[in-house]
Amino acid sequence: MKLLNKACPSSTCETGASVIGIVNHEGVVAILPQTIEVTDEFIAIASRGNAPEKRFRFTNKCVENGCRQWNGSRCTVIDKVLQMNESFVSSLNLPACDIRNNCRWYHQAAHKACAVCPFIITDSLMADEQEEMVRVTETQVLML
Repeated sequence: MKLLNKACPSSTCETGASVIGIVNHEGVVAILPQTIEVTDEFIAIASRGNAPEKRFRFTNKCVENGCRQWNGSRCTVIDKVLQMNESFVSSLNLPACDIRNNCRWYHQAAHKACAVCPFIITDSLMADEQEEMVRVTETQVLML
């Protein structure tokens, strides 16, 4: 079954995106109870210093085949993170999340995706090398 109009919970800072979380000093994403629209002004301010993706988590429309993380039927990011962290245990007390109903990861892995979501940091590399790197701080896993 094809999931239409799903939200990517690990997008880049660009027009049309929204902020879903803020990376705290411990490297964990504090999920916001409501998204904040990304404006041109936000992009200009957030682009000063480190890449915005290192300090915030963004959501945008899941582009499926337009994304290098798409395998034809699923987003491989959450699958890889969960596979590499099979022993990760979290309470079922999920944080409030404004995109859960449409979240690609939630529709693929339900509460398991929500449990590891705060530990995933999107890092958008420079123009020619744009790849998504995911870091799960609980186990200090790095993957491309």
